[in-house]
Amino acid sequence: LCALGWRHVTVSTVGIVPKIYEFADMNSQVTLAVSLHCANDEKRGSLMPVNRRWSVAELIQACRYYVFKTNRRITFEWASIAGENDSKDDAKELAALLRGLKCHVNVIPVNPTAGYPGKASKASAKSFVEDLNELGIPATLRVRRGIDIDGGCGQLTVRMSSELNDVPNSQ
Repeated sequence: LCALGWRHVTVSTVGIVPKIYEFADMNSQVTLAVSLHCANDEKRGSLMPVNRRWSVAELIQACRYYVFKTNRRITFEWASIAGENDSKDDAKELAALLRGLKCHVNVIPVNPTAGYPGKASKASAKSFVEDLNELGIPATLRVRRGIDIDGGCGQLTVRMSSELNDVPNSQ
């Protein structure tokens, strides 16, 4: 770990707004990644409970502060869910939200997760990335990793919750 430069380390968050401000004020060389997944409160709130506490507008304001304070590019993670958040209109909404922000969007086809009906479509995720790039927002289609061991985004929480529910009560 000693030979690893700080610029190669990424801290990821679902969007705890006060902590983003705090992290920015640390003026660290560590990269910040934010799991965004939806560009409006209605969709993001249904997918991510944290959005009920801090709106998309509050989150993006904190992200703009981070970039202003650190002069570092911020990464947004976008789990592409076929038919839910991968349309041309979704790309336009996201592009409008991020316009002028030093950022990059990683689009990752959603991982299969027990209890969640959303599906991945590599073709629609690829189109979404192309739409973002055409709209001036740098984006990359990322490869899903860890799904074979339930370690992909969203999977670990479901697995851990299931394992905790299977532990006998010691009372």
